[in-house]
Amino acid sequence: MASRRMKTSPMMACLKTLLTIFNFIFLVIGLGILVVGVLTKTKFESYLTLSTIDYSNAPWAMIAIGSFIFIVGIMGCCATLKGNTCLLRTYGLLLAIVFICELAGAIMAIVFKGKVDVGFQDGMTIAVQNYTQPEYKEAVDNAQKDLKCCGVNNYTDWWKLETYQLNTVPASCCSNKTWCDSNLYKNDTNIVDISSIAGGDVTVAIYDTGCHKKMFDIVKENLAIIIGVMFGVAFFQVIGMILACWLASNINTNKYELV
Repeated sequence: MASRRMKTSPMMACLKTLLTIFNFIFLVIGLGILVVGVLTKTKFESYLTLSTIDYSNAPWAMIAIGSFIFIVGIMGCCATLKGNTCLLRTYGLLLAIVFICELAGAIMAIVFKGKVDVGFQDGMTIAVQNYTQPEYKEAVDNAQKDLKCCGVNNYTDWWKLETYQLNTVPASCCSNKTWCDSNLYKNDTNIVDISSIAGGDVTVAIYDTGCHKKMFDIVKENLAIIIGVMFGVAFFQVIGMILACWLASNINTNKYELV
């Protein structure tokens, strides 16, 4: 009996250590998703209105998933420390559920990747056309300032609107604030007249790239990272499931009390 315990003790200790390390990483992942969800809700929510696809629930979904993963991670830590086989198996089952959800989410992101481009192009077009409405104005101004862009495809999109005339753009398109402040259109603090730019090189005063391209480039780059991370985390959880079930099985088989 003592010999058997001597053989199983190192293995049990190793399994416990590996599962503890996994739980810590899992907690960090959950906390990271939670933080990203909160930041998306507080800082980037206005960008979500610039798409015809409804992303309003996306931040809440990330917050919920991050919180769930964090709670599951805490449960895994308790199950590992106590060596409770019931908790370990429950933990393994919850990991399996999260694994399926993340795998499904990654696949959906790949399937709908093309629609994201169309959604932002149509949404930005609608926002520019309805720029006089406060909610659209705020979203468009934030996008043009933060992404350093102007209009949907380029700055000339503004000239097609009744609100603006040839060679005028919103002040949020300005790259040179000093120049723009001295070239406001008819004392309107939100419209800039670019007709006096020497040589017609608008880049000395305003952004000439359209916001649709800038937004989609950012979304495409980050979406690729998100999909990769989701697949990586999903398959990383398989290790956690195996460790949890293996540890539970060894506890039952050897009737070994963890130290």
